[in-house]
Amino acid sequence: MTVGQRPTELPVVLAGRALQLLEERGITTAPWFARTVNSGIRWEAWARPLVQRGSTSSRSTTVNVHVTGDGPPVVLVNGWTASGLVWPERLVEALSERFTVARVDNRGTGWSRRMPRPYTIADLADDVRAVIDDLDAGSAVVVGLSMGGMIAQELALRHPDHVAHLVLLGSRPPIPEVTLPPPRMSTLMLDNPRPGEPLDEFMRSRWGLTTAPGFAEAHPEVVDELAGAIVARVTPRGAVQDQARAIAGWSGAHRLRNLRVPATVVHGELDPLSPVRNGMRLAQLIPGARYVELAGVGHLVPYEAPEVVRREVEAAAAGPRP
Repeated sequence: MTVGQRPTELPVVLAGRALQLLEERGITTAPWFARTVNSGIRWEAWARPLVQRGSTSSRSTTVNVHVTGDGPPVVLVNGWTASGLVWPERLVEALSERFTVARVDNRGTGWSRRMPRPYTIADLADDVRAVIDDLDAGSAVVVGLSMGGMIAQELALRHPDHVAHLVLLGSRPPIPEVTLPPPRMSTLMLDNPRPGEPLDEFMRSRWGLTTAPGFAEAHPEVVDELAGAIVARVTPRGAVQDQARAIAGWSGAHRLRNLRVPATVVHGELDPLSPVRNGMRLAQLIPGARYVELAGVGHLVPYEAPEVVRREVEAAAAGPRP
C-alpha cells in the first residue's frame, strides 16, 4: 500500500495488479475463465440476500433514468463506472430536440446505487429492457458506449423486440473475440488518486488518457465537463469492481451471428482502451452491421465526435439502411 493510502483502497489496488497478471497470460479472454466469473457472480447474488437477512437497508428494484425531450425514444447506456450524467450536454440537448432521450444510471452508478449486487451484463441488459417498457415505446434506438455497448448487445440478443436499432460506440464483442488493451492500461483505470490529489484532477488525468493523443490538451473544456459529470455523482469503489467483474464474465461471441437487429458500429481509430480491432470484429460478427471508423478519435466517442454520434442516432431512428 502506498503511503497515505486508505486501507479500504487496498482491494482495488490488488484487483488491478491481479488483472494485469491475468491479462498478460491471456487468461481473461478464455471462455472458461468468463464462465467461472459469471458463475461466481450468480452464486454470490443468490447467497448475498441470505447473508444479509434481517438488514434494515432497502434495495431498489429499478434503475434510475434521466429523461429529457419528446419524440421517438433513444436510450443512452454508458460505460464502465459512468452514470447517466456522463454524456456530453451538447449531445443530449441536440438529441432532446427530436427524441425522448433516456440516460440510464447503470447499477452502482448515479442514483442506482441501491440496486442488488453483484450482477452480470445480462442483468444490466434486463434493467434497460425495463427502462424501455417504462417509456411505453415498444422499442427504442439503443446507444451504448464501451460497456454500455456490451449491455446493448446483450439486450438485443435477449430482447430483440425492444431494440429498433443498435448504435455501438467504442465497444467490444464478448469473449473470446475481444481484443484487450495493453495490460498497463487496465491497471491505470483501476488506480487510485495520489495522496492529497483532488478527485476532479484525478478524473481528468485518467479519462484524458482514453482520448486520442493530444485531444485532452487541445480541448481542456471537454475533459473538464467529463470530470465534473463524474464527480457530481461518484461511483463507489465496490461498484467499480462489480462492473469489472460483470465485464470479465461476459462471453458468447458466437451468439452475435444470430442477431437480427439493425446495427451501426462507430469506433475511434486511436482508441487506447478498446482497440479499434474490436469495432471491426463487431461489424464482422453482427449480420448487416454498418461500420464507421473515426480517424483521430479515441475511446470517448460522444465527447470527441458528438456531431457524428448525433448524425448516426438520427439515421438509426429514420430506419434501417440497406
